[in-house]
Amino acid sequence: MGHNDSLLWCKIEDLIIKTILSGEHVINNATDMFCPFPRTNCFELFGFDVLIDSKLEPWLLEVNLTPALGCDSPLDQKIKSNVVADLFSMIGIMTHD
Repeated sequence: MGHNDSLLWCKIEDLIIKTILSGEHVINNATDMFCPFPRTNCFELFGFDVLIDSKLEPWLLEVNLTPALGCDSPLDQKIKSNVVADLFSMIGIMTHD
């Protein structure tokens, strides 16, 4: 369709990085308060809601801590199960089909 998907994903990644950096002190304080051994047993899943306008500019709508993982449709189940599998892979737990 003549759109630069790579550029859009780079913009979304930039938006997410800047959002996490802007809340870094809050995240660190929560980690210090709730995780006795944060380097070895702590992780969080954030859900970023991003709107993409007609000019392909991403806009952050909200960030959810521990987003809902309930599934309402087969597509929803496929997407969310891939998210959970990726999350487990990132923390070092390998998934099996």
